[in-house]
Amino acid sequence: MGKVHGSLARAGKVKGQTPKVEAQEKKKQPRGRAKKRMQYNRRYVNVVTGMGGKRKASSVATMVAVAKSSSVFLGWVASQGIETSLDLEHRADGRYMTCNQDIGADDDFLRVPLSACIKADTLEALAERLAYERDAGAKSKRLETVTDGGQLEARMTNDERKDIDQWALACVDSRANFLGEDSYSMTPMLDMIQHDGSVPTRARVKKEKGFAKKNKGFASGAGDVLCLTSGRQYKAGDEAFISYGNLCNIDTLVDYGFVSKNNPCNAESVSVQMMGRPDAPAITVYADGSIDSGAKATLRYYLANKEELEAFSTLEKGSGLGILAKPLSDRNELDVQSFIASTLDEAVYDAKAGASASENDPLVGVYLSERAKLLELAIQRIQAKFPDVLF
Repeated sequence: MGKVHGSLARAGKVKGQTPKVEAQEKKKQPRGRAKKRMQYNRRYVNVVTGMGGKRKASSVATMVAVAKSSSVFLGWVASQGIETSLDLEHRADGRYMTCNQDIGADDDFLRVPLSACIKADTLEALAERLAYERDAGAKSKRLETVTDGGQLEARMTNDERKDIDQWALACVDSRANFLGEDSYSMTPMLDMIQHDGSVPTRARVKKEKGFAKKNKGFASGAGDVLCLTSGRQYKAGDEAFISYGNLCNIDTLVDYGFVSKNNPCNAESVSVQMMGRPDAPAITVYADGSIDSGAKATLRYYLANKEELEAFSTLEKGSGLGILAKPLSDRNELDVQSFIASTLDEAVYDAKAGASASENDPLVGVYLSERAKLLELAIQRIQAKFPDVLF
């Protein structure tokens, strides 16, 4: 009979034959994120190169893993009858799509049968369906370092939905598209095309233009298809872009996890603090540096003197907002512009300080730098129109 590990015949013998060693304090092993960070540093950062050293895994193993996953995905794409003139590529910041042929401004470059999509009537229902398809966070402290007047933190708090799977909700918020007729879809390959707010984009559903499975092949003319058209011409090899919508930087940061420099759709909001005016409006600055008219109208009323208020009170009911759309007086308008410039200048200082402190968080750094740049543009416009303004 061979040796039997753990048999009753050997009970206690190993303990008696083992030299006694003084008990030592065990080092607490890291868990969770700390463990993952330690593993990452060991495998990819603290790597010995050269003769006899470890090979750097990030340059070979990671690329092989990505290639294998892409191959599986593209095989599935072909099996679903998805047609595209785009190729899937990879780089350090993720996946993207390039054109494998010349594409005209009115040409479809992606056709996806709706049968290949996960669809639902609401975003919440879509998140539940996505969570079901999957085999299965805590609030980030980085929000405390974002010096944008609390806008990002407020947006994250308002968007939080603890009653829905957080992973699925994040995927839906950043990748779902509207199909029309009050329905939404998670569409394969669509989310791999990068955003450019300046690119005209059109999506439409064509009835009975897809493919239906027939034995081992496909028969055309069965099933609805989502067709995507980019209003820009491309040459073979160019990266393809679509517009996710007229999104400002806080929209793309919260919903998609990126920030564009020189975003033509950006807008920044700055809270206004006034004694005795808890309902003071926020000042919104648009991409061209202009200020929203609603905030200026309200500030004209708040900063009006006694004579200007008396003139305002004599107006017929309902005509007040119209008169406030224009300056009440030169004195009043200079006060309003000075107040706006001063408020924006403080926000610029906070944004620049936050950007400088975000060396280890490039995403937040770009967000705050772009915020400061747009607010400075608004101040420059005020100074150009009101050279005597003080702030």
